[in-house]
Amino acid sequence: MSIVFAAVPAFDAELHFNRLHRPPYDMDHVFDGNPGWPGDREGRAMLAFLCHYAMSGRKIPALDGMMRDLPERTNRRLFFGETPGGAWADEQQLSGHNWYLRALVMHHAIFGDAFSLRAAKSCFQHLFLSSLPLYDRYPLEREQCGGVDGHILKELNGWRLSSDVGCAFMCADGVARYYALTKDADAKPFLETLFRQFLDADMVASGFQTHTSLTCLRGMLCFYETTGEGRYLAAVIREFDRYIQHGMTLTYENFNWFGREDTWTEPCAVVDSLLLAVGLYHITGNTRYRTLARRVWANGLQFCLRDNGGAGTNACVTPLRPILKLSGYEASQCCTMRYAEALLCVHQNPELFVFDPAAPETVEPDGRRYRDDVLLVEVNGEKKPICSCRPIKKDAAERLRLKVLF
Repeated sequence: MSIVFAAVPAFDAELHFNRLHRPPYDMDHVFDGNPGWPGDREGRAMLAFLCHYAMSGRKIPALDGMMRDLPERTNRRLFFGETPGGAWADEQQLSGHNWYLRALVMHHAIFGDAFSLRAAKSCFQHLFLSSLPLYDRYPLEREQCGGVDGHILKELNGWRLSSDVGCAFMCADGVARYYALTKDADAKPFLETLFRQFLDADMVASGFQTHTSLTCLRGMLCFYETTGEGRYLAAVIREFDRYIQHGMTLTYENFNWFGREDTWTEPCAVVDSLLLAVGLYHITGNTRYRTLARRVWANGLQFCLRDNGGAGTNACVTPLRPILKLSGYEASQCCTMRYAEALLCVHQNPELFVFDPAAPETVEPDGRRYRDDVLLVEVNGEKKPICSCRPIKKDAAERLRLKVLF
């Protein structure tokens, strides 16, 4: 077991790149979708392919195939699933299309093609904008249940409500990037409404899924960068601090929902926290965000990457449960694809992610021990830096138990 002390994770990126060539990301399977989540897997796959292209200039074959086949695979409005028309809203459809809209925006930004821009505009106008009147009556009452894949629990106030509480707000990320690209006049009031409702709802008290909360905050940060309206930066800083306090594990991963520390982590959310920390560091210059980004990458995300190039979930490490172990080997329906954004972030910010394995040991006020932002753990009675899970074969990884020292 060894920690990867590298500025640019070249081996990790290659391993992950190769994973995206295999099912379910090949053309025979990539449009199979994730049941109950129209547009989700398709959008995450496109986005992952584009992240790798941005890193290396190499195309995963399914990227061009997906763009070619989208008109036949989507409805007449160029998005997935039913066309609500404002009569109702399915929050899992809205959530899933966050990734589809982001992929279309990124595709247009890279290649400048007319189709991806036309599809993005149609998706915004006919799916997202039509749902705007319903956000004022978004219900917060929800059963505290759900698995690795969320599912529709009930219909209320015109909403099809998910066990991934709050996922209706996930789409702020994609719409904010759409607005930054197009300056579509309808997108600004849409985002202002979403952000107002999100902040009024109180993500912690309402038991929101942490992934959807962080993704919404990423949209809010993008909106701030586009508009310069300081209240949104202040809100991101405040709410991200609340996530760190109430939603982050001792190994810089996440609780899948606020208030449910006995569940599991989700690399999708850990990626979001990395991107928020890096973004806030660049905007504010506050070095605590630099430290946080390094710790999320070295401790959280390195333990999420598996030897097959995919990403999986882990146990939530808390003072009462100090053992880090695998929860699920790979979440191919979501987390494997999102890991591409973490790789791209490290690739674009190499100066932030250089570690010194000979650095002296330090101790934080809460008792956690580090060597240059890398947690020290106990393995078979021996103190070591937390390992990268990537080089460890599946059987051994599933048996691995690391006790966080604090």
